[in-house]
Amino acid sequence: MTVDRRDFLKYSALAVAATSGMPGFLARAAAQAATQPAAGGKTLVVIQLTGGNDGLNTLVPYSNGAYYAARPNIAIPRKDVLTLTPDLGMHPSLKPLMPLWESGHLAWMENVGYPNPNRSHFASMAIWHTADPTQAQAEGWIGRVAEKIGDPFCASNLGGTTPQALRASEFSLPSIDRVDSFQVRLPAGLDGAFERLLNLPREGEADYLGRAARQMVANTREVQANVAKYRPGAKYPEGRFGLNLQDAARLIAAGTGQRVLYVSLGGFDTHAGQRAEQDELLATLASGLAAFQADLEAQGLADRVIVMGFSEFGRRVAENGSAGTDHGQGSVMFALGQGVKGGIHGDSPDLENLADGDIRYRQDFRGVYAGALTHWLGLNARDILRGDFAGPEWVA
Repeated sequence: MTVDRRDFLKYSALAVAATSGMPGFLARAAAQAATQPAAGGKTLVVIQLTGGNDGLNTLVPYSNGAYYAARPNIAIPRKDVLTLTPDLGMHPSLKPLMPLWESGHLAWMENVGYPNPNRSHFASMAIWHTADPTQAQAEGWIGRVAEKIGDPFCASNLGGTTPQALRASEFSLPSIDRVDSFQVRLPAGLDGAFERLLNLPREGEADYLGRAARQMVANTREVQANVAKYRPGAKYPEGRFGLNLQDAARLIAAGTGQRVLYVSLGGFDTHAGQRAEQDELLATLASGLAAFQADLEAQGLADRVIVMGFSEFGRRVAENGSAGTDHGQGSVMFALGQGVKGGIHGDSPDLENLADGDIRYRQDFRGVYAGALTHWLGLNARDILRGDFAGPEWVA
């Protein structure tokens, strides 16, 4: 018997319901699986810059004297800035992304934040993950995407601990440490017995359970077979970030039906010695994303994937006494890919009108999320974000 994806979801729901005691979510998932279309061809890759990336040294207001006055030691010299407009340019470590800018497929969103900003890493990250500045929600915005689609396997974190963004009301979406480990593993010598057990004739719900288990085994084997066929179309940088991006490309190329993939790069809490730390981190970011985009193009998948990046907050305008910057408010987001409308979305930061020494936010980050949800993933952003939020038109 051939079992398609929606049947598999229904059978999986029944199987887990029989063993986990979570009939509420599983009943909804099974019902939605019967009516929702299979996962579409488009994928959103979310990049989290953990620690609070300094937006002013990322997208540099190089024509503004107040920027250089506030940062006599850590400002990016005008001669090193990668010029984008007469007022703004990129940090020199982001040079690998210049071809995307020149082709119109790199977007920067300026002055992004949320009401009543919070300088705590934990609280601010939770706000970005849940899309709720009141901190009343426990589930993440990507978890709500999975619930809306009705597919608990439509989004994954690539890396260690699953972030709150991928938490749903009654389940957590998976974290994949490495794609090579995505397989059914049994103790040595039990493979034959397991196969015989799965193929025993059954009736009723037991039959559903058996079919679900057999389909899960077949699906994981198919994924591994497709992953094994993957040949990278670009050289990724060494380190975990590059490996995770390459695994994202492998999953997309393998046709696993992922709608959202989540990748993190940490270390942006630059209280001291910022130039050396951020310079290296932005180089890692840019080289990894450039390789990822080149790989997608080589696989013929570049028109199906966009990347959206954020950090939990920006940094203060003035440098501190340790050649670093402390926690701030408004900052930048970025997006790239063939489906992105490139350019600067928003005004340059007003360094003469600050909020307690910080850049004032002018764009709500939920408006940026809404663009990805509505115009890329084809979902009702209001259902996911629980409100209407205007944002820049950054999706082509």
